[in-house]
Amino acid sequence: MAQINITAGKAPVMPEAQGSVLDAYDLLFRWVEGESLKAYQWYMEEKRRKAAASKVLRVLSIAGLTLGTIAPALSILSEGAIPSESGYVVLGLAGGLLLLDKGFGFSSAWGRYMVSAAKILSSLKGNQVKWSMLLADWRGGQGDEVTLIKEAREIITGLVADLHDVLEGETVEWLEEFHQNLEGVRAMVGELPGRGVAS
Repeated sequence: MAQINITAGKAPVMPEAQGSVLDAYDLLFRWVEGESLKAYQWYMEEKRRKAAASKVLRVLSIAGLTLGTIAPALSILSEGAIPSESGYVVLGLAGGLLLLDKGFGFSSAWGRYMVSAAKILSSLKGNQVKWSMLLADWRGGQGDEVTLIKEAREIITGLVADLHDVLEGETVEWLEEFHQNLEGVRAMVGELPGRGVAS
């Protein structure tokens, strides 16, 4: 079962007088790597859900638009058994489904989630390769410890920064879209017959 939200966890602490400096940094890198993987998996799972909801709403709205458009012809063929006015109801429902998709942002959300997942994966893969190369140098006695520790810190902090940027950027984009959709709905409600222009 997928997690409901992206969660945070406590950073691991290396017990005192146990293991080397490399072991401590490796433990920290593996934790950050795990956090990035959790975020990636969350975005991929949510992307699938949003895409499914978007497809269902759009298929139903297209079917509704088609039926609503051909309702007058169906009325003639059925000799009035199907009222031609029923087309307006079906067209209204189809429009409502599109509004539902836009209001809840199903279509735009799965696109955002796909981009976010791709960014996380790209950063993760790049830093995993860097970390494996660092470990090879460290264990093979290549380079001095001070330089290797500096590189280890840069890789770990870089992975953390990349993940933070993706999460923050996607959240800001979602908030902007939410406010735009809210203003759009307010404007539409204000333009309905019997209502004043939305302020």
